Amino acid sequence: MIEPFVLRALTAAAATAVLAGFVGSLMIWRRTAYFGDTLSHAALSGIVLGAALGVSPNLAVALLVCVLALLLIEIPQKTVLGIDLYLLIIGQTALCAGLVGLAYMPDFRADLAGYLFGDVLSVSNGDLLFTGVGGAVCGALLLKNWKKQVFCAVSPDIAQSAGVNVVFQNRVFMTTTALFVAVAFKTTGLLLVSALLVIPACAARFVSKTPEQMAVKAAAAGVLCSIAGIAASVVFDAPAAPAIELICAVLFVFCALKAKKA
Repeated sequence: MIEPFVLRALTAAAATAVLAGFVGSLMIWRRTAYFGDTLSHAALSGIVLGAALGVSPNLAVALLVCVLALLLIEIPQKTVLGIDLYLLIIGQTALCAGLVGLAYMPDFRADLAGYLFGDVLSVSNGDLLFTGVGGAVCGALLLKNWKKQVFCAVSPDIAQSAGVNVVFQNRVFMTTTALFVAVAFKTTGLLLVSALLVIPACAARFVSKTPEQMAVKAAAAGVLCSIAGIAASVVFDAPAAPAIELICAVLFVFCALKAKKA
């Protein structure tokens, strides 16, 4: 019989992977992988802020990354340094601020390795509830705006000419990405969120002909890799989140070689 903690881990990882397939696909089409890194690194500051205010880490992270996401939209696309460098600076600064904050909170017992690299096998019922609620909100936003999101990601100028509110859709995308980070940080860790977002979607891109195919195949790949990674963790005592990402990388190489032969 599978232990309850393993069932919770599988449920959380599968839900996170399904969302990652769709959010990650949008991220690749928009060429905004750095947004995911910036938001995930900032999540550590949210954990520290939540501890200081006596608020649930999940809620604090969700609020902080959503606010940061809406602020990041205001960065001009064309700047002296380039938007990627600004995102890199903001993300690293937020991560360092969180680490410094932890150093000044000796009474707060934090599993730093778990926060940074994930600890899916310690997912509690409360974490699972938050994953369900946050995932449902992300799913609803994606379902309602999917066609417009794809249109804005692939051809923003044409979408705007067709009457699509591109600014609003950008905000929807950033809010959805922020909520995903808040949902996923317990499963993947703050440093590995982007890997789950990007690698399965990139693998699916080699074997897909339409945006919908790519998103669905990315979600399926993420789920399979998550199950395999947790199984490896239980059987071989490997770290769960890194194992998941390594299996994703193996799948990516396989899909890339298969596409090259074709």
